Amino acid sequence: GMAVLAVMLVVVGIYVNSGTKPRMNTQSFYVLTDSESHETLRVALLSDLHVKNSPDAIAELAELWSGVIEQTPDIILLGGDYINDGASNQAIPSIGPAIANIFRASADIPVVAVLGNHDHWSGAESWTEYLSEAGVIVLENETVVLEAVGTCIRGFGDAFTGHFKYVDFSTSCADRLQITLTHDPAGAFNPKVEGLVLAGHTHCGQISIPLLGPLYVPTQAPREAH
Repeated sequence: GMAVLAVMLVVVGIYVNSGTKPRMNTQSFYVLTDSESHETLRVALLSDLHVKNSPDAIAELAELWSGVIEQTPDIILLGGDYINDGASNQAIPSIGPAIANIFRASADIPVVAVLGNHDHWSGAESWTEYLSEAGVIVLENETVVLEAVGTCIRGFGDAFTGHFKYVDFSTSCADRLQITLTHDPAGAFNPKVEGLVLAGHTHCGQISIPLLGPLYVPTQAPREAH
């Protein structure tokens, strides 16, 4: 059969710092699959939230999250970089549980996450603990089968911090829709990777200068993937 995969991309990488509100982009992809469980699958992708350690930022995240839930996606994917300053791991005990607690309110929509560079810098074990406790499925070079929506999600570790390791989809994914999630899009360009890959990290090319484009983007992914 042919499944239509409608992916809602929520671009939120810059709003916490600049005060601009996130914009929700909707893209539709046509994906060939043997799965007949869904003609259309709605996937919400949120990446690079970079939430500041303040009550206002937590409240903004809660508002954003409720807006995503209102879109009634079949799956919510989290692409990593949950906090604004991963180099300072003092923030994790106070902000990590608060962020995870917002993700807990998912109205029975499965939530699958990978970790980004800021999450590794600030404590991958802590993030995995907080998110998992809130019911979020955290993947690090592994696959989960979401039976209810006939879909397999493969979550690669973050290439930027050296946590990418290629893994195949599990054999039980052969007749299901397959989606790969990772933080740094460089992971998508491993020669073994095929199919639809969703990533974040590059903030659409970071700071871009007219005519010159971005001077530096922290990824090994080719420029057209930024």
